[in-house]
Parts: sequence; C-alpha cells; structure tokens
Amino acid sequence: MSTSKPTETAAILPSGINRFPAELLVEIFALCWRSFTPRFAEIYTTPSGEVCQDNSTASYKTEIARLAHAPLLAVSQVCMKWRAIALGTSFLWCDVELDCVLWDRPDHSTTALGLLESTLTRGRSSPLNISLTEGAYPFPAPVFAMLAMHSHRWQTFTCPSSFIDAFQGIRDKLPRLQKLYLDAGPDEAGSLDMWGSMPNLTSLVLVADVFAYDRHKLPLKQLRELECTTLDRDDTESALSVMSLLPTATEFRLAIQLFGNTDEAWLEMNSVTADISGFFLQLLEDFACDYSLEVLQCILNSITLPLLTRFELESYNYPRCPLLWPHRAFLALSTRSSLNSTLQTLEIYDVHITEQQLLECLSDLPSLERLAVSDHQPVALIPERAGVGASEVLITDSLLSRLTPVADSSCLVPRLSSLGCQTLMRFDDRALLALAVSRLDEFHLSQNSGRFDLELSWLPGHGRRLDDAVFARLDALRTSTNRRLTFRMSAAEDEWIKMKCVESSGGTGE
Repeated sequence: MSTSKPTETAAILPSGINRFPAELLVEIFALCWRSFTPRFAEIYTTPSGEVCQDNSTASYKTEIARLAHAPLLAVSQVCMKWRAIALGTSFLWCDVELDCVLWDRPDHSTTALGLLESTLTRGRSSPLNISLTEGAYPFPAPVFAMLAMHSHRWQTFTCPSSFIDAFQGIRDKLPRLQKLYLDAGPDEAGSLDMWGSMPNLTSLVLVADVFAYDRHKLPLKQLRELECTTLDRDDTESALSVMSLLPTATEFRLAIQLFGNTDEAWLEMNSVTADISGFFLQLLEDFACDYSLEVLQCILNSITLPLLTRFELESYNYPRCPLLWPHRAFLALSTRSSLNSTLQTLEIYDVHITEQQLLECLSDLPSLERLAVSDHQPVALIPERAGVGASEVLITDSLLSRLTPVADSSCLVPRLSSLGCQTLMRFDDRALLALAVSRLDEFHLSQNSGRFDLELSWLPGHGRRLDDAVFARLDALRTSTNRRLTFRMSAAEDEWIKMKCVESSGGTGE
C-alpha cells in the first residue's frame, strides 16, 4: 500500500472541489471510510493478475486493507490538502477492526502490528472503537499490549475470551469505556472482578457462559443497555433473572441461539418483574416454527414489564425461519404489565401474524406511537394449527383505513407518529395518502411528536412506483407542513442486493 506523497497540485480534480471547506471534505472522507468494501479485483487477485485460490490470503488482504484504512490512504494521494485532511483528522482513524487472519503467518503479523501502531498514532487522543474477532489464529500478546497503551482512549471494545484476564493489568485505566462486548469462556474463573476501572460503562454485551459466575459482580446499576446471548432454556432463565436487577429505563436485548428441531422442552420459568423500558427479543440460527412459538410463549409468560415502552421481535434468518406471533402470551403480558398505557413502539417486521391478531393487539395499545409491521414473504409451509398463512397480506386498504383518523370516529393507534411497512405493495395508493393527510392535521400533530414519519420498503419482487399524483401530493405535503412529514420509499435490504437499486429512483421523498 503506497504512502508516497502527492504533488502540490489539484489540477486533476473537478472544477471547484478544492474550494469545499475542510469540514465538508472530512465528512466525505468519513463516509468513504465507513462504507469501505474492498473491490473484488483488488482483494481476490494475485500481483500477477491471476485469481487467488487461497481464501486465507484473500481474507488477509481484505483485513489488512481495512486495518490500513485503505480509502483514506487513497484520497491522501490526490493532493497535499487532501493528504493533510485525511492523515491529520484524528477521528477518521479511531475505528480499529482486527480479525484473527492478520496473525496467520509471522510476516503477516509483523505487517499488521506496524499498521496498527500507525493507526493508533494517527488517532492521537480521540476515542477508540476496537473490535477483535477471534478464530483459528490466536492473537499475539503484543496486540493487547499495544492496545493497552491507549486504554484511556477506549470507547467501545469487543473482547475475545483470550484477553479477558489481561483486563486485570489495566485496572483504573479505562475512564472512557462505554460499551464492552464480553466473550467470557467457561475457563475464565475470576475474570469478572474488573469493573472498578470502567466508571462510564453503560452498555454491556454478554454471552451465555458469563452466567456461570456471580451475576452480582456485574456493574448492572450503571448500565443503560444490556445484551445477552443464550444457548438454551436454563441460560435464558438466568439472563431474564439478571434483567430484574437492572435500573429503571434500561434496554434489555436477548438473543437466543436455536438450532433446528430440538427435544428440549421450554417449561414454565420463574417469574421476573423488571422496570426496563425496552425489550428486544431475537431468535438466531435455524429453527422450527412451532418450536420457536413454544420458546416465545415460555419467555413472555414469565415476565412482567410495568414500564415497557418499546417491544421488538426478530428472526435472524427470516424469511427462511419465520416467527409465529405468540398472540395469547403477548396479550397476557400486555394485561399483566399495563402496556396499554406504557407501550410506545412495537416492531414486528419478522413475524407471521394474522390480520385479526394484529387488529386485536393494536386496539389494545392506545398509547402506541411507532409501529413497524410486514406483509408475509413466501416461506416454507407453516403448520396449519398456527393459524397463519404463508402469504398473509397485512398492509392493505383496510389496515390503512383503520389507522386513518376520521372526524367523530375512533381509529386504531390514535397517537401514531411513525409507521414502517415492509410490503407486497398490494394497497391503493390513495388510502396511503389519506392516512398521511389525516395524521398531519394540527390536532393529531399535537398528540404526538409534532411530525409524521412514513417509511415503505417493498419485499423482494414486489417493487413498484407510487401513483404519480399521490407521490406529488406527498411531496407537496412535506413542503407545506414545513417538513413535518418524512416519507421514504425503498427496497427491503435483500431486494437492494438483488435489484442493484434500479428501482430506488422511483420513490424517495424527504
């Protein structure tokens, strides 16, 4: 990777670009770096131009380019001004990602350590965000030693289990650390006695093995966000019990790894009451639909959340592994926790729910302000006994109409200020417009955040333009209401990849 100095000229640049203020160039360079994806031809070919057959070598080239902040080095070659900005702006050099492939050979390790030192030096005193990914190759001891010299700058740190005991050597040297991802293995005895050096820690991510320790050693009272990954029912019950020790208004994220069909029965758990404000539940890996329903029901039946304002449910492998909506368990949780007066956000994009179930839930949540819901993508056959069809369409004229306030008439979700829809686009565009217009009158704006956000993303194979007249009216509303309306229309994430964003020009209005 060349670091030769550029010439003192900007003749090759587009006219006027060097009249941009330095602050704007910094923002452009930051976007350039953060969106870094190595080009296939550069990463997966040998110096002679042949396709690289060694995946390890290809991965090493990718990660060494990432560590070197290759996009910043590239723009630094354009002219002296760009070089000074790219190399002299410290916060551009504060995201450090270290994959274990960097240490696969002694010469690779030497190169990586040199680049790491350069990156840390260029970041000067700015906060550091460090991520270490453990795998087939162990991290050399000098890596942690070099990072530890800058521990006073750590803001976020993803720590593999092999480094946990090393934290004992930097006690009281982590004044800035706010988020820690802690992968504590079963042989890391005593490794949780280290929290005094993290006075500003507010976010903690734990894996299942941590619950084998005394959970009272965890700095729970200072947290604002706790995330746990569990492997089975017992781990999950332990994680939920920790939730009850969290301070008021904390967000709790629970990710459960379910592997296919399993014989483990998710029986009744101990009851837990917690004053958290956000509950995020995600199921990982592949699982059977009926089994996941059993898991969700077991969890929701065991918890009471009287201050809950946000509930999100997600399947990591959706739509291959759809979640079935645990209707009765959620209604019981809602009654037990008085969600009708507290819940403000409900996000169930990855969940198969019937129209009747959705309407029943929404009618019981008058305090709701933000709703995210999805039509059902085509998936493998779902058990008939679940009562959910594989092609249920929820974003319909009927739903939009029920959400549209009409004079002298009640509507669903009266305080709605944000609606997110992943949709098969099977609705009348005029119904969508009527909803937006109704939510922008002064009365309804005064009932929520003073604005209405509407976001549509079409599901794979179902992209289409909105009616031109409707789109023009939405754009006019955005202007006439002084930007009180935000409207976005795009493709769902997998559709962007599939369609190369061809459709995106058809409907973004902000």
